[in-house]
Amino acid sequence: MAARSLKQARLEYERALTAVFALLIHCGVRQRSIATMTHRAFTAAIAKSEMFLDSGGSELATLGLVLDAWHRDRKFLTPKGKPKAVPLMGRTQSVEALIRTQGVKLDAVELAHRMRSLQLIEQCSGNRYRPIGDAALVSRYGPTVLQYVARCLTSLLGTVGHNLRSGPSIPPLFERTAEVPSLPVASVESFRHFSRSQGSALTRTVNDWLETRRIRGPMARPNKAVRAGVHLYVYVSPIKRRSRESTRSHH
Repeated sequence: MAARSLKQARLEYERALTAVFALLIHCGVRQRSIATMTHRAFTAAIAKSEMFLDSGGSELATLGLVLDAWHRDRKFLTPKGKPKAVPLMGRTQSVEALIRTQGVKLDAVELAHRMRSLQLIEQCSGNRYRPIGDAALVSRYGPTVLQYVARCLTSLLGTVGHNLRSGPSIPPLFERTAEVPSLPVASVESFRHFSRSQGSALTRTVNDWLETRRIRGPMARPNKAVRAGVHLYVYVSPIKRRSRESTRSHH
């Protein structure tokens, strides 16, 4: 992992942890309790980390932008509107060139190789590559996932904090949850299919809206632009059984 990427990941996690601790303090949790919780969580993380596989990584958000552009930029589309198969490297009409169009301050050559190693693109005839899909889905543990989770935590906590601070004159950011405590196990597969189709439709609509308003190039300065988006995720968790001690304490 590049030193710059590692530094960015550390900063993202530091912001996420700071936000978590600040929220606990504002909610009245004592410093000693936070220290105990942190120690227990860190110990559990060390034990769990033995299952993690080490792999290369970079900014997952940037990878997603590249794949999305590959499906909408006319220079990278066939007459039928499908993503073109292009060389990995080159100043024009290549994966490297497509990365540079996003205006990111990352090594385009390194990121192109990263996309291949993460199996986000597949090799075609003539030593050319085509995207496997229009979203950056990474299924291996590593720095890429590390950065992605940090950004997710920071964004979620930022939204919650904004909504808690916002007054009548500032509308809150949308943040909702749809959940039932006892979905039949037989309905899990149907729920996965339904939520995937509905979530894909919503994210595509929001993404199209954002892309038509996105500032590109030198105009995207901090005082002229902000990072904005939506994040949807589906969860299926088993119902936790209460211990005998917990059950007795409620009698």
